[in-house]
Amino acid sequence: MPPFLSQTFEKLIQYWSNRSAAQRILLGGLAGSMAIAFLVMVYLLNQAEMRVLYTNMAPEDASRVVELLKASKTPYELRENGTTVLVPAEAVYEQRLKVAGEGVMHGQGVGFELFDQLKVGQTDFVQRINYSRALQGELSRTITEFPQVEKARVHLVLPQKSLFIEEQKKASASVVLTLKRGQKLDAKQLQGIVNLVAMSVEGLTPEHITITDTTGQSLYQPRADGGLDGLSTTQFEFKNTFEANLENRIEQLLTPIVGPGRALAKANVDLDFSQRTVRKELYDPNVTVVRSEQKSEESTSGSAAVDAGGATTTPRGGGAAVPNSNFRGDGYSGTESTQKSSRQNSTTNYEINKEEQNVVTPVGDLKRQSIAVIVDGTYEKVEGKNTFTFVPRKAEELERIKQVVARAAGLDPARGDEIQVSSFEFGVPDGSGEPSLMQTMLEYAQRLGKPFLNGLLLFLFLILVVRPVVLALIRPRVTEEEIETLERLPEGEARLALAEAEEGDEVTMLDGAKQFELSKNLALQLFEENMEQSMTLLKSWLKQEA
Repeated sequence: MPPFLSQTFEKLIQYWSNRSAAQRILLGGLAGSMAIAFLVMVYLLNQAEMRVLYTNMAPEDASRVVELLKASKTPYELRENGTTVLVPAEAVYEQRLKVAGEGVMHGQGVGFELFDQLKVGQTDFVQRINYSRALQGELSRTITEFPQVEKARVHLVLPQKSLFIEEQKKASASVVLTLKRGQKLDAKQLQGIVNLVAMSVEGLTPEHITITDTTGQSLYQPRADGGLDGLSTTQFEFKNTFEANLENRIEQLLTPIVGPGRALAKANVDLDFSQRTVRKELYDPNVTVVRSEQKSEESTSGSAAVDAGGATTTPRGGGAAVPNSNFRGDGYSGTESTQKSSRQNSTTNYEINKEEQNVVTPVGDLKRQSIAVIVDGTYEKVEGKNTFTFVPRKAEELERIKQVVARAAGLDPARGDEIQVSSFEFGVPDGSGEPSLMQTMLEYAQRLGKPFLNGLLLFLFLILVVRPVVLALIRPRVTEEEIETLERLPEGEARLALAEAEEGDEVTMLDGAKQFELSKNLALQLFEENMEQSMTLLKSWLKQEA
């Protein structure tokens, strides 16, 4: 054994033998605690870093993944009630590829892998039940992919096909969701789930789908009039968004005027969500266009005889009949007359200017809006005190703010829009909202407190535990015999004799400066450990000097 180790070992034995039973128990407990702490630190430092392999797994998938890790003898950890599996960091990607290659990740429930193993002799009823189970499982897995959904169960009613259309029953579905803590689904996401289920099942319509969460709250169900509840939810969200945007615009407008955080605006709007179609036909009689024109002209000409009596005529006064010279033998007598006629017809069709309009009123038309604005006043510091006095804003200033907000919001008095601007004390004077030095220090202390505390504990452990033990082992001990010998030595030789008793030949090889430093350290140690005897020796030296 080397001399240094042998000397150290002898000093340890001597130190242990000079201790009492209580001191030995204390030292043994301290040494054991230090050894345990050292081993724990070594274990923690050499422990493999664990990374997440998969999270939010179904119990069936977690069981299959754990079996695969056991078969490959890969260390793993289970957390979050067995839904999260962790493996060493260097094996994460390798195990993910292996799990994907084995195809053990199916999600919750059973899916269409149920048909991977065909069994001979299955009845048609069993086939229908298995198909329903597989379809329900696949839909549940797909819905679980939503980040807000923790678990999902789908119940399908698939009636048998009938030969008669009148007797064919419609399919229906019920979805039960387990949402993550603090999460919720909006109307669009619920509508997406409804469409997903409806398009995945033959003969299923959205009117026959309901969605419920595990607390019993109905998230989506058909209405009696055939509409969907999602529509009213969309209207409500649109109204809230419209009001929030209007309030934000007003507050941003007033921030340069009254200061940040010193203006509050609230809006209430009345929207018309009914949709109407108006058809109009407009005619302009002043604008005409000839569409068609038709003209016709007719003319006739001819002669006609005048009846002048028979072949003979009788004079007025009586007498014998005389022949009629105008009688022509055709039954007419007298002179001929010539006749002419003409006729003209003109028909003109005019096209009147016609305009047709089909006006569809938009959904969500603004019918009326009311706005309330609250602005903070000003604060005046009280002389001689560190307090502030609230001073409300003047009526003229409030009126100007009212006009600015009314124009920015597009208020229409004819529509019944209203606005009210008031000045109230917000309770926070200018500048008081800034964080103080103490708050800043507390914030930094909370942020850096844990690392600083860990370092402080380590420092105290080294100073209060490790350092005394090390000093006790390396410092030389002075026996009672050496003290008595030192008291009998002359004052000039006392320190040199003490050094020679402890260090032996090694001290004699040192130069004078090192001998003096070593002697001084030994004398100080002797003085600390033997206070009464040292004081007695010091008094004797003082008497000798006197």
